This record gives sequence, C-alpha cells and structure tokens, in this order.
Amino acid sequence: MRYRPFGKSGQVVSAVSLLCDGSARRSARDWRDLTGAALDLGVNTFELVGDAPALIEGVIDVLSEVERELLVIAWRPTIPAAAARTIEALLEQTGLQQFEIVMLPGPADAGLQTLRTERRIRAFGLAGEDDAADALIAAGGHQVLATPYTPISGWKERNRIKAAAARDMAVFAHDVLPEALRPKPAPMLKKALFRDKAHPLAGAGSYQFLDSTPGWTPEEICLAHVLTEPAVASVRVAPESLAHLQGLAETAERDLPAGVSAQIEMARFSVASA
Repeated sequence: MRYRPFGKSGQVVSAVSLLCDGSARRSARDWRDLTGAALDLGVNTFELVGDAPALIEGVIDVLSEVERELLVIAWRPTIPAAAARTIEALLEQTGLQQFEIVMLPGPADAGLQTLRTERRIRAFGLAGEDDAADALIAAGGHQVLATPYTPISGWKERNRIKAAAARDMAVFAHDVLPEALRPKPAPMLKKALFRDKAHPLAGAGSYQFLDSTPGWTPEEICLAHVLTEPAVASVRVAPESLAHLQGLAETAERDLPAGVSAQIEMARFSVASA
C-alpha cells in the first residue's frame, strides 16, 4: 500500500480507503472479515456510513485493536440534522474519542462546530459534485472533499479537485469506474474478426483497451489512473468481496502498463470532441 499526506494534520491516508456502508446487507462477522482484510492489505482509512449495529460492532471491534493514531476514521450521517447527537453516542459507545472526518452534504451546523472545538471531530468533509459544492469549497468551511473522479471526468470535475487542493483540502475520489466504461457483453467472434480485418484501427481513440489489457480489470486501470492525479489523497472503494478488495488494494502499488495513460488521454479527447 502507498500512503499520502492527510492535509496538514501530519497523518497519512492509504491510497485506497474502504467504504463501510451500513445499508449493505452484511453481518457483524462480514464487517469484521472485510475490515481485517483491509488492514492486512495496508488500508488505514475507513469511512463508515450510518450507525447500523452490525456495522459499528464489526468494524470497530477490529479497528480497536490498532493503535488509534495510525487510523483515519471518517463517519457520514444518514440523517445530517441529527449528526451531532449521533456522533456523541457513537464516540461514547465505541471509545474512539474522535472521528478524523465527518462527511457532510453541506455546511456543518452549530452542534458539529462545537464538537470540532472539543476535538471530537478533526475535520469536516464535503461530499458533493455540483455547483453548490463548488461554492462551499470556495467558502472554505471544509477540510476534505469527497467527489466522483474518473478517467473521463471533464474540465469541471478537474477544476473542482484542483480548487479543493489549492485550499489544502484532502481530496477523496470515488466511483472511479463510471457506468459508461463498465464492461459490455463481448460481441460475437465472427463479427469481431470481420470488424478488425476491415478496420485495422478499430478501437483507436476509444476505451476498448480497458477490457483487453492483460492482468488488469477496467476498474483497476481507472483506479491506478486516478491515483496519478497529484491532488487525490485517496480513492474510496466499496468491494463486493475479499478478493475484489485485494485486487483494488494491490493496484495502489502497481504502475500502469506502458502506453495506457496515453491511451486514456487519447480516448478522453476523442470522446469529448465527438
């Protein structure tokens, strides 16, 4: 695993961070297994969503065995208006003392500001991807930005993360593999052979290489490419299995194959100008 600075805090975050969403149908044991596997792979950054008992029991049971200063634990409320009360209850229940990040869809209210003054919250995160988020970045009330970022992100998304980085916000990217780039059903072999023979440059300037790069999945390529963006501190992932998690975590230590970055840029500009 590779690590990057977490703003000016002196801490570091793992290049891959784990999303632990309480709405997922997982038992406490499932959460223990996933969290333990993530730690074994070098992940030190976790975002918990909600306060589902199975989530809190499973994840915190494992994280409580690690030196607290080595972890970056974020929490995102499902009901922002009740966030301050829920945080107080969770910190009391788990003994965590503080959350490094509380992710919010908008400004922090007075209750949350008080908790930050009391050092029970270290930083406020902004989860957003629209003009309202851009205005909040400019306002300077958050220290972290969580936003989608992919190989096909346009100038608006790129400017957003650069604006956040310019304000010393730590940027957490997510959803690195957009729906438009997800694998499609393979065409019939006969048609594929005919197309390639008739059009030797078929696929040039497109994202077809995502499905045909040996040893890489499309998601792994997108993840590795997003990590080449200097403004991105970590990429948040939501693996479907332990094997899926391992593949994504190990991608953080891999360099893209020669020529793939150039292919991504060529395809992005080709699609943008189409």
